[in-house]
Amino acid sequence: MVAPSSPSEPLHAAVPAEDTRLGDALERRAMSGSNLPFTIVDARAPDMPLVWVNSAFTESTGYSADEVLGTNCRFLQGPETDRAAVARIRAAVAAGRTAGETLVNYRKDGTAFWNQMAISPLFDEAGVLTHFVGVQTDVTARVEAARAREQALDAEISANRRLTTITRLAERLGGLLDVDALLAESARAVAEALGGWAVVVTYQGRRSRTDVASHDPSLDEAARRLSRTPGWADRSLAAVDVLAGGSRFARPFDITPDLLSPHADAEELAAMRELGLGSAMSVGLRARGRVIGVLGVVSRHAGFFGHDDAVMFEDLGSRIGLLLDNARLYERQRHMAHTLQERMLPRLTTLDGLDAAVTYRPAGGGSPAAAAVGGDWFEAIELPGGRTLLVVGDVVGHDVHAAAAMGQLRSALLTVVADDTTPDVVVERLDELVKRFGLADVATCVVATLGPPDADGARELAYCRAGHPPPLVRTPDGETSLLDDALTTPVGIVTPGPVVAARLRLPAGSLLVLYTDGLVESRTRGQREGIVELTHALARLPAHASATTARDVLLDREGLSDEDDTCVLVVRLPLPHEEPPTARLVPALEVTRPAAATPRSSP
Repeated sequence: MVAPSSPSEPLHAAVPAEDTRLGDALERRAMSGSNLPFTIVDARAPDMPLVWVNSAFTESTGYSADEVLGTNCRFLQGPETDRAAVARIRAAVAAGRTAGETLVNYRKDGTAFWNQMAISPLFDEAGVLTHFVGVQTDVTARVEAARAREQALDAEISANRRLTTITRLAERLGGLLDVDALLAESARAVAEALGGWAVVVTYQGRRSRTDVASHDPSLDEAARRLSRTPGWADRSLAAVDVLAGGSRFARPFDITPDLLSPHADAEELAAMRELGLGSAMSVGLRARGRVIGVLGVVSRHAGFFGHDDAVMFEDLGSRIGLLLDNARLYERQRHMAHTLQERMLPRLTTLDGLDAAVTYRPAGGGSPAAAAVGGDWFEAIELPGGRTLLVVGDVVGHDVHAAAAMGQLRSALLTVVADDTTPDVVVERLDELVKRFGLADVATCVVATLGPPDADGARELAYCRAGHPPPLVRTPDGETSLLDDALTTPVGIVTPGPVVAARLRLPAGSLLVLYTDGLVESRTRGQREGIVELTHALARLPAHASATTARDVLLDREGLSDEDDTCVLVVRLPLPHEEPPTARLVPALEVTRPAAATPRSSP
């Protein structure tokens, strides 16, 4: 049997000549000459063999008519053929219905192609099903193009997911400058991002630490157990390999018993099993060309992590490594700044016959982000004859430049103070030195002297303000007042006229408060409003409040801003019957630090 070789040839002889269902000669020529593969199957014969194919079918499949006629067309199926689609076709054929599917078929040479087929039943005049006509279309190019579009879309979605996850993690960790907080939050953020438990192993000299966190809060206790000792992690196979520059554990791998750390004790192994040991990845924390730690993530499920997870994990290792290195650098700089400020500020010693307290707070309220350095300063110096010199000043800015200028001003002040110094003379001489040597951009200060006590314990106060907020006085009867006289321009700026000091008598039991503008103003509150609030707070103090109590109350007022450096010096004139204050040495610098983490080192 052979297939028709031209449109004019009759249908293959295997088709009964009397079968009128095939139509007239024009229809037969159209099927024979069509570019679309046509087939006819005998529905009455066992296994429904092919009884006719056109030349387009033989050309598209590579099979000759002699090779396929008399056989079922399942020879086109292969390994990738969708069995569900085949089952749907068989069900339709068995029911005598039209079937349409797109599935993978194979040519004679074994190459696969996507075949879009439609199979329609033919019935005789009595309504008996006699044949099926199949029409096939090679849609490989169209399917592959659609698949390529889908793969490109999937890749873009995956890239966007990775980018979104990494961006969110960077935002979450980027503001953390405290090393302890950054390490703990990094472990938790990675665990939540990748759906497992994360390990961050870091090294500082000969010391190491391990931070473990789980995405499941119910497993926090197991994570804390593994965080208490670093040895099981810092000497694990994965950590040793990463630190040596290897990549054996960089891609997702399933955890087998031989990969468990030989340095883990029974309690640590139990904690690991509770968290889950299925699959894992590890990567170095890299920063500025160095590996400063190891980041690991573990899932309780085998084969859990994929290629996209590995790509994202590699990026996370680099980002967290750089954040950690920056935090350590900032911590060193902050320590240096704190040491500088602490050395530059004086320590308040006992002033003869006076009760005094002082505090300097850097901008940021002593938070981990605060630099602990700025331009606020004070001096309290005993002069001959029972006189005391009090100074509070403020150099614009709260950075190292301001601190350096502050140190120069303090040194300049000490050079102009003499035994008979008065506040106006101090301001004039200090102003002259600042102008001559350019010691500061803009600086303000209040200079005051307290004379020796009289028989009632009262003292003469003389003061002068160089562009500085007015001091406050609270007398024993509870009355408060602003010392807003004797104002001149800030030091270093042209003075419009002579500098004049103001004088008044302070009774025993009075409180004198000198401060910088950080105590009274912020972005949301002006200086005038802040001074009014400060005055009210001072007025509410108990009649016999000490200098320390007054200072603490004024510093702990509700709504006090930490946007600027703050310095406050409080002096109380004791009553005649009171004993003089005990000798003491009080550091002025106040920097609130987070609770120290428990030291963790490798055993």
